[in-house]
Amino acid sequence: MKRPLEPSAEARGRIVGITDGVFAIALTLIVLEIRVPSHETVHSESELLAAVLALAPRFLTYALSFLTLTIFWFGQQAQHSLIAKSDRRLATLNLCFLAFVALLPFSTDLLADFLEFRVAVLVYWLNLLMLGATLFASWWYADRNGMLAEDVDTETKRTVYQRIVKAQILWAIGAAFCVVTPLLSIAFILLAQLVYAAALRGSLLRKIIG
Repeated sequence: MKRPLEPSAEARGRIVGITDGVFAIALTLIVLEIRVPSHETVHSESELLAAVLALAPRFLTYALSFLTLTIFWFGQQAQHSLIAKSDRRLATLNLCFLAFVALLPFSTDLLADFLEFRVAVLVYWLNLLMLGATLFASWWYADRNGMLAEDVDTETKRTVYQRIVKAQILWAIGAAFCVVTPLLSIAFILLAQLVYAAALRGSLLRKIIG
């Protein structure tokens, strides 16, 4: 009988299962914050158009968070493909990561309601920071405790570390732009995420992020 802290492939499988579930819920929740205009307040084509245009901040933050979740889902899936087994401590680190995934709908809603406020941008960035920190910690723990697959070489390990750190540096730069204006911060972060999501390997930014 295996002890609770003993690494196993079965424990890794359970982490993968709960990860997909939490991401699916978070992806659903961020779109639920875009509500159809109330019929009682719309009486003409022009009023409906105005009501839809008023939702622009929510569509913007929805796109931002959808890309965020997509990037982090791919990132953790890539890690899971390189990790052969897990134990309770690694599972706990992954649950901490998922806690910040689950928090993203709140950060998104806050940003949509207060798009012009620096505090809203900083809260959103802190959410990104904690997602990166817990993802980094999970990879570091798995690497340090021999839980990676046997064919994972040193270069692959280094690449995973570097991609997490580079993304966080870019998002920190984006957050710093809120000193000028919060919209500039959002635009920069959105651009960086579009490059990650589209995998535009010929672009200068893609070369920087690896």
